[in-house]
Amino acid sequence: MSFEQDRRSIYERRRNILYLVANYLSSMGLHQTRQALIDETHLTSEYEVCDNIDLDTMYQDFCSYFLLKFGKQPRIVKRTESVGPMPTVHRKLSGARRKPPPPALKPDSLTSAGDELQALRITPGNLPGNPTDHTEGPTPVVPYANPKLLVRLQDHFTSEWKDLAEEVCRDLIRKDLRQRWSNIKGLAGPIKVLKESVIAPLEHPELFVGLAQPWRCVLLHGAPGTGKTLLARTLCSETRESVTFFSTTASTLISKWRGESEKLIRILYEVAKFYAPSIIFVDEFDSLASRRDTIREHEASKRFKNEFLSLIDGLESAAANEPTPADGRDRVFLLASTNLPWELDPAFLRRFERKILVDLPTPDGRKELIEHLLPTVTAWPEQEIQQIVTLSEGWTGDEVRLACKEASMMLLRNKITDRRTVSGRAEHDELQFPMLRKAFEQLRPGCVELAQKHRDWNQRYGTQLVD
Repeated sequence: MSFEQDRRSIYERRRNILYLVANYLSSMGLHQTRQALIDETHLTSEYEVCDNIDLDTMYQDFCSYFLLKFGKQPRIVKRTESVGPMPTVHRKLSGARRKPPPPALKPDSLTSAGDELQALRITPGNLPGNPTDHTEGPTPVVPYANPKLLVRLQDHFTSEWKDLAEEVCRDLIRKDLRQRWSNIKGLAGPIKVLKESVIAPLEHPELFVGLAQPWRCVLLHGAPGTGKTLLARTLCSETRESVTFFSTTASTLISKWRGESEKLIRILYEVAKFYAPSIIFVDEFDSLASRRDTIREHEASKRFKNEFLSLIDGLESAAANEPTPADGRDRVFLLASTNLPWELDPAFLRRFERKILVDLPTPDGRKELIEHLLPTVTAWPEQEIQQIVTLSEGWTGDEVRLACKEASMMLLRNKITDRRTVSGRAEHDELQFPMLRKAFEQLRPGCVELAQKHRDWNQRYGTQLVD
């Protein structure tokens, strides 16, 4: 089937669906809704629905087919947590600074949801082969809608690439993770690098010119529990309105079929480039970028890594470093985290412009974290707080959080125990110092040696942060 035939088939299918919906709304007596649909999609009286077909008949036929094939009735709708009328859908732009894509579609890119919705308008000028002069420009991209409505194939793309693009779009983060920079304590250095890499170029694009181009790849390394993934979650929340965030894993990019892994990583970059500015976050990066010189390395893994390397620092990324303001239209920022940076291939390490150590929190950082998690301790004497800080020497931020959680659970257990006694209620209404000290004495640090290994590696290969 040629491209024109395929395009006409898609157009006719969507036109027929709109006419079926309009006919069903008329049969249900929803005349105002039907008129709104006609006004929005420009349906005309040139066509009408045949007598032997309607949505109700199609529904019954589908249920019969599903029952015959799978032995059960299909589930068309499912119950949600919310109660009441359906909320109004508001279109959200992908960013205030986002520039609309050019009218001429690139052959190596994916089309936007707005272009796909524009194809639904039933007008004579919109028929295949009759170009229409869109004076209003293309419709803005909607990156937080259903991923299946976001992407469709371009001229030379096959159906296989479309299916792979839909798999990649499942990694889009479309909800607010409710994390803020103010909630992170003791990680001022990594926060500064992330703001400099993503937020500052969006706010002041005219400053990032020539060699002052923003960082393209940043690696966060450190012991488990130091806050690497928390930094990525916070970056996603803080840039949600202006940046498209992909959180991908090995399960998405690695396929058992020959050559499909390389296609997935390329499609990921194509989709991220189309919805730029974008962030691709890869947690546990060592699972995808381990050394290629080992005996056990499989040929398929080598091909995937070679493709990944060419996408990170290939001809297209080199051409992007021209002496022009970084408008962010084609900018893709790679953020990776790992607990084993010494396992990474040297070629990947070279492409990371900043290799940031997320170290164990300092005494001041642990104090800030404890006061943030347990606000009642701010009224305690300084001597008692310093004792708790000393007990947590060598702990990660997550271990401090677990100790504070244990103290809160102790208070909760006491309240449950003393629920029936009046005298015990006032005694356990607030957290006491002995209770918090007991909670911290129960835990032991588990990443001291690993944290020192990260410091030694950072001295040799990492980026030294200066104030």
